[in-house]
Amino acid sequence: MEPDNLNQHARELHSSGIRITLCVPLDVNPVRFGRTILMVRTMATILEVNHMKKRVVFLATVVSILMVRTPVNSQQKMDPVDFKPFVDGRNWIVREPLTYKIGISQDSITVPVGFVTDLASIPPALQSFIQQNGPYLLPAVVHDYLYWKQTCTRDQSDQILLLAMIEHEVPETKRFAIYQAVHFAGMFAWDDNARSRNAGLVRILPPDRQKIGANILWPSYQQELLRQRVSEGPDTAIPAAFCRRADMSVPDALKKP
Repeated sequence: MEPDNLNQHARELHSSGIRITLCVPLDVNPVRFGRTILMVRTMATILEVNHMKKRVVFLATVVSILMVRTPVNSQQKMDPVDFKPFVDGRNWIVREPLTYKIGISQDSITVPVGFVTDLASIPPALQSFIQQNGPYLLPAVVHDYLYWKQTCTRDQSDQILLLAMIEHEVPETKRFAIYQAVHFAGMFAWDDNARSRNAGLVRILPPDRQKIGANILWPSYQQELLRQRVSEGPDTAIPAAFCRRADMSVPDALKKP
């Protein structure tokens, strides 16, 4: 569409001292525009979360307002598993194998027993809209494991999260917000995980270290395991074919054998 044919006006959103200007056609579908505003709000939240670490200059160019709707038909859901919380309820130990198979394919991974996850960590500005517990919880655990192992690329890991949320029937606005949050801010968690692995920190507890006391916090426990030179517990392989399925379109990833 030619620029001369568009009636546009600017909407300015302010967050963390950063101005974001969004040009929107006046006749745009309001539901789709709402999803775009949600995306910008998520991006601003990410900047707010991370601006204490370093000054970030972010330039956003909105190429298109119209979002491509992804299929919402569920293929299959993961079987629920048991978790054991640390005392603060922020981190949890996976107590049963959690398997995710993408769509109707045979491409799957299993999150091992002993893996420590923070479940679905939601940015503060989105917590009134998205709670920590919801149909995205198990997809978030899979995403945590992919970010820890880093066998798939970060983009592939984020796309697998999106596929799993579709299969778990996460409402479109919520899965869009979660996907945008990890897509724009996931680099911080990804890099932190790489540094932790290089430093010898464990995230998969060996069987003899999975029984924790009532007052144990995960950060201090993880450091204690490092001081004791405890090695990571048994992990599970992430096949290359599983990662490559994330490179397909969403319909192909879910519906091709």
